[in-house]
Amino acid sequence: MDENKNVPSAEELEQERTALLEAKQEEVRASVISEFGFDEELDTDKIDKAVEKEMDSRKKLSEAIGQKIKYRKDAEDLRAKAIPPIKPEVKIDPDEVGKVVGVQVNEALEKRDLDSLDYPDELKTEISKLAKLQGMPIKKALKDPYIVFKIESYEKEEKVKEATISRTHKSGSSKEFDINNPPAFDPNDVEGSNKAMKEWEAEAKKRGF
Repeated sequence: MDENKNVPSAEELEQERTALLEAKQEEVRASVISEFGFDEELDTDKIDKAVEKEMDSRKKLSEAIGQKIKYRKDAEDLRAKAIPPIKPEVKIDPDEVGKVVGVQVNEALEKRDLDSLDYPDELKTEISKLAKLQGMPIKKALKDPYIVFKIESYEKEEKVKEATISRTHKSGSSKEFDINNPPAFDPNDVEGSNKAMKEWEAEAKKRGF
């Protein structure tokens, strides 16, 4: 067995060291705002939720990395001692241990990426299924045409909901905008009907429909 395969590279050791560093909430918050393009004042709830998920994911990842380092150290100690077993016992194969822990670390990273998404559980489930089916990471699955379509549809629905909620809080008697109900044409009020239709079309265009 080639023992050099079990020796981590300098890059891997640096990645482990970085993962084990305690994340500061301020840094994580800044990273979340930058990555998802949140507005610090308008998206407070979304930011707080994403920061909480990221901090929890980093904690779990740190624990998985710590376990990996422990297994590697145990394996190195076993090789250094090279004491023949007195009686038959279960042998620890450092290669297999490394593979298992590596899979666990990758799963923790994928779960962290999935949990950090501010989408409903149904959409997250579809993203996760596609990633597993295609054997690709979550971040790459987000670029799949089907997933892009599902995300755009969800975001459009959210915009309509937010616009509806916003209008309910405004004073006045203006009619709420409904993309599925354009204004009807009134032959007795051609000018008024044309004006209402133009206003509806302008509002639809502004909302991205």
